[in-house]
Amino acid sequence: MSELMSDTNGGTDAIERRSPNERDGHVLRDAASAALARRFPVRWLEEHAVLPLSVDDGVAVVAADGELSTSVSDALARALQARIVVRAFPAPDIRAALVAAPRQSTTASDGAGALLGDRTESLDDLRALATREPVVQVVNALLSEAVRSAASDVHFESLADGLRVRMRRDGVLHDVQQLDRGFQAGVLSRLKVVAGLDIAERRLPQDGRARVNIDGRDIDIRVSTLPALHGESLVLRLLDSGGARTRSLTDLGITPAVQQTWSALVERTTGLLLVTGPSGSGKTTTLYAALAARSTPGVKVVTVEDPVEYRLDGVVQLPVNVKAGFGFPNALRAILRHDPDVILVGEMRDAETAEIAVQAALTGHLVLSTLHTTDATGALARLTEMGVPPYLLAATLHGVLAQRLVRLTCASCGTWRALTAEEEALVRAASLPESERPTRVCAGPGCSACAQTGYRGRAAITELLVLDDTVRAAFVRGDSLDALRALVRARGVASLQHDGWRAVREGRTTIEELTRVVSEDDGR
Repeated sequence: MSELMSDTNGGTDAIERRSPNERDGHVLRDAASAALARRFPVRWLEEHAVLPLSVDDGVAVVAADGELSTSVSDALARALQARIVVRAFPAPDIRAALVAAPRQSTTASDGAGALLGDRTESLDDLRALATREPVVQVVNALLSEAVRSAASDVHFESLADGLRVRMRRDGVLHDVQQLDRGFQAGVLSRLKVVAGLDIAERRLPQDGRARVNIDGRDIDIRVSTLPALHGESLVLRLLDSGGARTRSLTDLGITPAVQQTWSALVERTTGLLLVTGPSGSGKTTTLYAALAARSTPGVKVVTVEDPVEYRLDGVVQLPVNVKAGFGFPNALRAILRHDPDVILVGEMRDAETAEIAVQAALTGHLVLSTLHTTDATGALARLTEMGVPPYLLAATLHGVLAQRLVRLTCASCGTWRALTAEEEALVRAASLPESERPTRVCAGPGCSACAQTGYRGRAAITELLVLDDTVRAAFVRGDSLDALRALVRARGVASLQHDGWRAVREGRTTIEELTRVVSEDDGR
């Protein structure tokens, strides 16, 4: 990064070179919201791609993309009463920071309100808004930040005073930006255009998708809209389509004992295997890890997903298209005619899908799928409710892996400390054996490496149920869910909570995080 000096007459000369790592987007965003920038109309700063950064001892540092014109340099020098030093930043970064600055909501004279105002936009207006350079720049900047920070979702929420932007990192939402109402229609329209949605439709929910290249990476984006009180709210789900996120069971933090048992189940040639948990608990990632192990030249693996989240070499992957009449049941029937060995069904959503999957497992295929249940035993009840006869389920279902994702204590700032009184009460309430009760906890106060959260990264805690003859007989006999859970625990199957407390004892996560992710009733 270079700095240039300009006198009040507009001449500029290079005075020093700085290392590229000093150019930080945070510098621009902070400066765009600061009082110094308020001395100038935002429209004028955008037009000339300049942004005052600081004034000290008669020298003003200004962000710009190269040498300033005489008129711009003179205007800056007069307003700041200082000699101008230019610090080089790309013009798109400067404009994006100016567009995203929260202060714009209070500046009516700068023309920001012209983007929206209080009127109802026509279709042509919305199309024009979606292509305005400031709108495009702020959307691109937010998507780049989401990818760089490994956010899984980006939320655009229409509020009374503007558009709130939040990103979900490691399973937790964080406020990122507050855009003024002048950019609400433009930003939402831009995202809808990218996703192929109807920009004029604001009364009904919509779903779309797009593939974009961000920082050299192909990213699949799922877009969902909802009509809300103050305008539409929109959520982006970001998926790395390049497959870089496909990980092994070890990478996922699963214990060696569970890995060994689950891997043996995955090597079977027939039957049904399920991974259960709420949305965002890493179910698909676990299944992909299993498929990566089974995808060999002698095995044909076919998946049907909505959507295809990650690409796997050597695997035939089918995206469903409900609008075209190609849903999970249709896809499964078609797959069975293609001589597969292993089939992955993205989700057991309905009785028809469950029935076909069970029949496929009965006829010489290994079927893997996901289900939304709180624990492993609950999968039995859920499939029965969907209409699968218990005797068929007992004959085909071999294993259920329930999981959650807990945030890991930051390795840079995490330190061991004694339990607080509240934490000691939670330990007592967990009814753990004396030998398994944690006496201390590893927690981090927050640092630059973890964005001041105290956590960095996530890992799975699991409960693996392998159906043996005793459990099958109890299930077919019609024992209650509580009785089945008691039987499973008596046979040594560790619950989600039990695995979570192990992670606490090992210093990998905190009691606070465990209680946030796993409730008292999950897998009791």
